[in-house]
Amino acid sequence: MISAPAIELPAGAVHLWYTSATQTRIPSDQHLPILDEKERCRAARFHFDRDRELFILARASLRCLLARYTGVDPTRIRFKQNPYGKLFIEHPASSVRFNVAHSGDCIVHAIAQGSEVGVDIEILRNSAELTSISSYFAPGEQAWLLAAGAQARDTRFFTLWTCKEAYIKALGQGLSKPLDSFEISFAEGGEPKILSDSGNNAHPGSWRLLRFEPRRNVLGCVAVDVASTRVELLDYDTGALLRRIV
Repeated sequence: MISAPAIELPAGAVHLWYTSATQTRIPSDQHLPILDEKERCRAARFHFDRDRELFILARASLRCLLARYTGVDPTRIRFKQNPYGKLFIEHPASSVRFNVAHSGDCIVHAIAQGSEVGVDIEILRNSAELTSISSYFAPGEQAWLLAAGAQARDTRFFTLWTCKEAYIKALGQGLSKPLDSFEISFAEGGEPKILSDSGNNAHPGSWRLLRFEPRRNVLGCVAVDVASTRVELLDYDTGALLRRIV
C-alpha cells in the first residue's frame, strides 16, 4: 500500500476533503482491499454499480484520510457506531472525529480534533417533490421558505436542509431528532444560526454552522464547535486548498 504523508490537525482546525466518483483516477477494485470484511459485504449488496462504487470510494478515502491523521495503516482502522449509526474510531485510540456526506457523485469528509463535527451536501435540484418534508420544519423556517420566489426556493430549501442535517449529524442523533425540535435562522448575508433547540441538554449556542460550495450547484454545510477558528476545504485527489471557509 502506498504511504501518504501525515497530516497535522491543530486545535481549532477542521478539514473538509472533497472528491467525486468521476474525479478520482483510482478504479474501485483498487480501493476494495482497503475495506474490512463487513464493508466489502455491504458493498456487494448494492444493486447498482454506481452506488457500489460510490460506497467503496467513500469508505476507502475515509480510511486513507484517517490513516494520515492517526498514523495507522488504513486497513487496520476499526470503526464503531452509536445507536443512531454515527461512526467513530474504535482503533486506534484517537481524539480525531469525523463525519461523511455524499450526494450524487460528490463526497465530503469532515475531520476535526477532539470535537464533534457534522457535514451535509446536496446537489441543487428541483425541490418540488420534497416540499412535503418542509412541513416538518420549525414554523419560522417554513415561513422563510414560503417567502422566497419560485426561482430562489430550491436554493433556500437545500440550504436549510444541509444546515439542519449537519447539525443533527454533529449531535450524533440522525433523523431520530425531530426536524421541528430546533430552528435555524438566516440573517441577511450572514451565517445561519441555531435560534433554539428544545432537546434535553441542548446547547445550540455551542455550535457554528458554516456554508460552503464544493463545486458549482452543490450546497454544503458543516456544523463545528464555536471554538473552531480555521475551517478549510481541500481537494482529496491533489491535496490542494480549494478555499478557506473561516
